Amino acid sequence: MRNILTIFKKEWDRVIKDKRLVFSVMLLPGLMIFVLYSFIGGAVTSMYTDLDERIAIVNPQQGFASLVETITDTEELVFTEISDADVVVYEEKIDNGEWELLLVFPSDFQDQVTSKGKPTVSIYYNANEIASSQLYGNYAGYFSVYQQQLAYEVYGDTVAFEFAADSLPVDEEQATGLMVSMLLPMLVLMFLFSGAMAIGPEAIAGEKERGTIATLLITPVKRSQIAMGKILGLGVLSLISACSSFIGILTSLPKLFAGEDIDMSIYSITDYLQILLLLFSTVFVIVGIISIISAYAKNMKEAGTLIVPVYLLTILVGVSSMFGQGAASSPFLYLIPLYNSVQTLISIFTFDPSSWLYTIISVCANIVYLVLFVFLLNKMFNSEKIMFSK
Repeated sequence: MRNILTIFKKEWDRVIKDKRLVFSVMLLPGLMIFVLYSFIGGAVTSMYTDLDERIAIVNPQQGFASLVETITDTEELVFTEISDADVVVYEEKIDNGEWELLLVFPSDFQDQVTSKGKPTVSIYYNANEIASSQLYGNYAGYFSVYQQQLAYEVYGDTVAFEFAADSLPVDEEQATGLMVSMLLPMLVLMFLFSGAMAIGPEAIAGEKERGTIATLLITPVKRSQIAMGKILGLGVLSLISACSSFIGILTSLPKLFAGEDIDMSIYSITDYLQILLLLFSTVFVIVGIISIISAYAKNMKEAGTLIVPVYLLTILVGVSSMFGQGAASSPFLYLIPLYNSVQTLISIFTFDPSSWLYTIISVCANIVYLVLFVFLLNKMFNSEKIMFSK
């Protein structure tokens, strides 16, 4: 055990005593995620903020404005009222991306409605602009509701039947959990792998390239202990990097989903401890994979090349969280490395009552994989052909 801790301390000191590595591995991931997601959230929010000030309207109707204010829960809409003569000017502004939407009511709109006519209301927008298209979709829906409202006022209740819908009230926690479960598992898996990938190749392939691995292998330390020490050291360092990324994600989610009222306090301390337990076991699986690739490679460049396809496969596994309907129900699926971590995270985030069962199965499976990886890495360390290949 002392020899394992010695190898662990060697890997730990290699990173901790290098200020640049400490910053890039432990602090930078979380900081970058927080800044990036906050920027994206702020940009998206500003894109749709005060867009009503960029909506021009001809012959505005108070009834329509009141309806939109009610639907959007807005105190007072701010439209730019223009005359018929300015329509061409504002259409050109919309074409140039300077304005978003133009609503044109006929001057005799109310007279036509009262006389049971069919006035035409025009909407002009730019299909090539995201904000303009978004507003068009919104206001097309508002006009549909306004049309039904006016039809009722003019023609009375001519509906052939009544339609009543009933449903359970929206569970805010469940809705938030579903949204979080579609994004976080993918991001967590990506950052776990990227954190390990940043320091893993240097630990073995880097030493092979510099020739220092030979000195380490001729010491009276068992090669199995060297393998365990390196995996332990890389695992702890990668976990710190992953925790930094995880904290960055949690603190930036409310900014990323600024309009969705994300509240991460719905998860208890037990949930977060469960997540950390899962992350701790998962990171050792990832480190084991990277260590084996690193031991097989002749140098760091080759190690990096071989790791990339595995990283892409990991991303695909993470993306699967965005297309499922909650966590997988078959316990056998939780024996698949990496995929089990994604599904378990989904079960935790969606408050699945079986999440603890899935966590135990996944953690136990990850421990078994870790033992296999240590065994395989030990075999590779004992192979002179692999460890001293040029």
